[in-house]
Amino acid sequence: MLEQVTSGLDRILQGVRTGSLWLARAGGLLILLTVILVTIEVLSRQFFGRSNVHATEITGYVMAISTSWAFAYTLMRKAHIRIDALYLKFPVSVRGVLDLVALLSLALFCVLVVGAAFGVTEHSFSGGARANTPLGTPVWIPQALWFLGLVWFSIAVVLMSLRVLLGVIGGHVDEVQWLAGSPTLDEQISDEKGETN
Repeated sequence: MLEQVTSGLDRILQGVRTGSLWLARAGGLLILLTVILVTIEVLSRQFFGRSNVHATEITGYVMAISTSWAFAYTLMRKAHIRIDALYLKFPVSVRGVLDLVALLSLALFCVLVVGAAFGVTEHSFSGGARANTPLGTPVWIPQALWFLGLVWFSIAVVLMSLRVLLGVIGGHVDEVQWLAGSPTLDEQISDEKGETN
């Protein structure tokens, strides 16, 4: 029974990994587009003395959106910053429990952040709030895209937490380490070599 649930969660997490990769790529594409906008604005100001691009406002929105869209990918790649000076000295079973505690803490944080983000977005939408800028952007649009990234990240954290919990309960410490553990220096080097090949 536990193996069937674990296997199902692994398939779902693979889908989350794929979706997270595409969201991160979309965020990267948005950043590239803002680079083009900023370049156009700078050239326009240089040659014509003015610009109607409004890159500053758009860049602020894109940074918030692309950052939230990359959170889940960063989680799946185990790339969040960790302070693991003591962590790597513990036995693998203890590390698994610490990984679970870290993920559950992150899940609690996500619940609070998503709740607050929903409140902000809903308030902006219902109040018809617009940016106090020449563009007059309805702020609920970038807020909704930012909120989407936070929701996706929360789904990823909850599913990963559940999977790690089942791994800890089942005594599959190697799986837990592979899923959520802080990578050792050797694992980071082999991962980098794998990406360059």
